[in-house]
Amino acid sequence: MGRRNQEAIKMSLLPSNAEAIKSKLLYTHKAWQDNIERWVFLIDSYLGGKNFRDGKYLTAYAMESQMDYESRLDSTPYDNHVKAIVAIYNSFLFRIEPDRNMGSLENDPGLDSFMKDADLDGRSYSAVMRDVSTYANVYGNVWILLDKPPSNAFTRAEELSMGIRPYMSLVTPENVLDWRYERNLSGVYVLNYLKIFEGSHDGIDTFRIYTLDMVQVYQMGSGDPEIIMEMPNELGRIPAICVYGQRSPTKGVGVSLVGDVADMCRSIYNEYSELEQLGRLTNHPSLVKTASTTAAAGAGSIIQMPEDLQADLKPYLLQPNGGSLDGFLKSIEGKVGAIDRMSHMGGIRSIETRRLSGIGLSTEFQLLNARLAESADGLEHAEEQIWTLYAQWQGTTWDGEIDYPDTFNIQDKYNDMNMLKLAKDAAPRSNVLHSVIEKQMLKIIASEEEYEEYKDMIDPSQMAEPGTIETPGEQPEEMEHPSLANLSQAEKLAHIQTMLMEDYTNAEILALHPEVTLQDIVDAGADAARNNN
Repeated sequence: MGRRNQEAIKMSLLPSNAEAIKSKLLYTHKAWQDNIERWVFLIDSYLGGKNFRDGKYLTAYAMESQMDYESRLDSTPYDNHVKAIVAIYNSFLFRIEPDRNMGSLENDPGLDSFMKDADLDGRSYSAVMRDVSTYANVYGNVWILLDKPPSNAFTRAEELSMGIRPYMSLVTPENVLDWRYERNLSGVYVLNYLKIFEGSHDGIDTFRIYTLDMVQVYQMGSGDPEIIMEMPNELGRIPAICVYGQRSPTKGVGVSLVGDVADMCRSIYNEYSELEQLGRLTNHPSLVKTASTTAAAGAGSIIQMPEDLQADLKPYLLQPNGGSLDGFLKSIEGKVGAIDRMSHMGGIRSIETRRLSGIGLSTEFQLLNARLAESADGLEHAEEQIWTLYAQWQGTTWDGEIDYPDTFNIQDKYNDMNMLKLAKDAAPRSNVLHSVIEKQMLKIIASEEEYEEYKDMIDPSQMAEPGTIETPGEQPEEMEHPSLANLSQAEKLAHIQTMLMEDYTNAEILALHPEVTLQDIVDAGADAARNNN
């Protein structure tokens, strides 16, 4: 119970103020009221499956019975692009472990235990931070509590022997009912009130309230609320951090990075239902008949009509036009493309050849890189606040440094390799350019360690010399350049013409044959032109 006697705590909750406390517990922040439905929709869209189906996000038809609606819910698939995109974001953000310089906390005896089991539920600190990134991207923001169990220990050694140390708790926005920020004298916004709904069990709800000087835990069922714990706030600050996926004008509320994707997925979900219904009706048309006509369902069934049935009452089939199926399929395809554009995933999630220019792909990768860099900066800032709280709980000061990657290696390797192949097939005359192309190819197909090991083995001196032709399995044959001083003018011009056809420049010809003048080269070129005509 902490430092106060249980009976003394109960005395603080008198019947006269029970209604006021009940009202205080049930009060919710205006921003919570405005966003709670949206938060529930976003997490349902991320989780998919039963959560999304139970949310009943399928549009009901007019005059549709509840049984038919439930049947459509069960038969309509949900294409979960939200989870796929969040997973891709995290795969880039945590591909390389952040550089954590712990400073003086490196020698903290509880640090190793905290890194291995940060939430007292067996998950490592890195695993918890991945969850923080995931839910911040989905909701727009998520709360982290860094608390420490109450203890009667007098020394750090006693706390360690009892297993008492700080731990993390991740709280999603729908469970943070109320909060308040105020500016202090230095102009900095400080969180000075936080109310969290901790859950319900056997009809009893539990609430935890943090203020700058007190932590209180209440339980409330059908009767009056009851305070079950009250203890001083040892830190003098609320040990909570709001981590944003993307900031909004309202403190304590963020902007989801996949909110628009979730809306598009709901639209696709409804169109899948239309496809299923249209396919069912096309393959199984409705039969219109009188009550006295006997007809069984199934292909080739026999319909028995009364002999005196009027001609205009004969049974007939109602079958919709199946041509609209293509329209729905094209609509879904377009919306998937829109999801890729709004999430900057067009160059990564493509499963077919896209007609994008090199500049288009490069721009798309840069936009994705900017979004990932913004998320990395937010996580970096969150970790600095976490370790500041951790150090404060341990009675010290945070002097370390957290560094997340600033850029992310995002490239279309297939497209880059094709461009390098085209450059190599152009047979550039420079050995240095050959070497650069080879190294770039090695960088694409090899790991970073392999690249560093083998890059120096690509020697420009071993490349094809200018004026040579390389054939697979054969050594390059170099053109001979004998002295032209003792040759006749016709022989001299013929040799110069051969060099011109081999794409030698005037400067290269003059360097190889000092005995030749520029006029000789001009005459050789003119003679070749006359012969071709």
